[in-house]
Amino acid sequence: MAATVSGFTQVRHELDEFDLVLFTAPDMHGVARGRFIFKSSLKGFVKNGLGIAQASLFSGVQCDIPMVLVEYSQEGWASGTLIPDISTLRPLSYLSYGDKKVGQLICDYQSFTGEREISMSREVALNQLQELRNLGLDISVAFELEFSIFKKGTLLPVSLNENLDILLNKLLTTLSESGIPVISVGRGTEAGIEAADSLHRLRNILRSVCVSSGYDITYMTKPLPGFTKNRFHFIMTLFDEQESNILTNSNTDDSIGKLSEVGQHWAAGLLNYHSALTALFRPTINCYSFGTEDIEISATWTCNENLNTARLHIGSTTKGTCIRDSLPTSACNPYIALGGLLTAGMAGISNKMLLPLEMSAEEEVQHSLPEALDSLEKDAVFVNALGSKFVHRYIALKREYEIEKFKDKKDVDLFENERSIYLHYL
Repeated sequence: MAATVSGFTQVRHELDEFDLVLFTAPDMHGVARGRFIFKSSLKGFVKNGLGIAQASLFSGVQCDIPMVLVEYSQEGWASGTLIPDISTLRPLSYLSYGDKKVGQLICDYQSFTGEREISMSREVALNQLQELRNLGLDISVAFELEFSIFKKGTLLPVSLNENLDILLNKLLTTLSESGIPVISVGRGTEAGIEAADSLHRLRNILRSVCVSSGYDITYMTKPLPGFTKNRFHFIMTLFDEQESNILTNSNTDDSIGKLSEVGQHWAAGLLNYHSALTALFRPTINCYSFGTEDIEISATWTCNENLNTARLHIGSTTKGTCIRDSLPTSACNPYIALGGLLTAGMAGISNKMLLPLEMSAEEEVQHSLPEALDSLEKDAVFVNALGSKFVHRYIALKREYEIEKFKDKKDVDLFENERSIYLHYL
């Protein structure tokens, strides 16, 4: 199931509007961590930040204490501070009660030394966005998110014949009131939003509304055998300082979707770093548990929307040419995925990489998380761009708390074991 969402409402809100505000920050897996602050203390916490144990933001997927990261013990497990980004203040209408209004602030993380933590997932995205702007460019991104809904406490997916009007109406109202305009909600459609912060909110809203309505929701890529995987897509457009779409060149061949030379370099970068990106776009063991009912995509591009095996689709919107990347799954952390996407695209532009022929795969497909992590670890461009500290932490957590847990598991128990780790934690 999915919701089709477009745009983001830029409405300024003031702290005085809210009686309670949820301070959150995404952990390495994209899960929100934080706590509520009452109105009487809000201004102080906005000014000085909110203390939080750094282990909670850099833990395993099941909140495993990160013993594998020895730097924590060397630092005495020191706590850091959540620094709220006041521009992210938005209402959480589904948590409001009576005349009490509840809001949310998305935060960055400051280490115990007083420095912004460069290995935080949101920081990774912010740093790469700044690098893009240093090139005189900016990006407009829509995210499309698919998810699975079950009867509460079961693994019974919602029936195609089930009446979900109450749930869908509640979702529509809540998303709209939270600054995420909705086009439609229903089975088989997808959710698109323009910023990772919006998706951070969207995932929390969907989970809370579904649970309160008697359903469970998961962003696990493939929660049941025999069902197609939950996908996650980027739809991107690049702009210059004059806000012109630089992916579009009306003089180029229709066979490449009017894609400009810069756009071709960008797309070539995405394909060239396919292996390293896979580790960020498909971050769980379950992301590779595809059956015969799923079509695996290759490191290729096309203008044909019906070719499901291609990774990149060159298309158009009212704003001109756009590129749709279908490599990620719903389990990815959108901040980390965005940081990786920007890294690959900028490398394509900087090195003037050439776009291969349509449906011509030059990069190998990674068939397991260990393979993908090995590729990321060996990729000097990604390690330098995203930061060696981030890459080290990301890979260490994945290897210790996911790969090792499946090391001796038999294939017959694969889905049951994967669900025990991912179903309720993603």
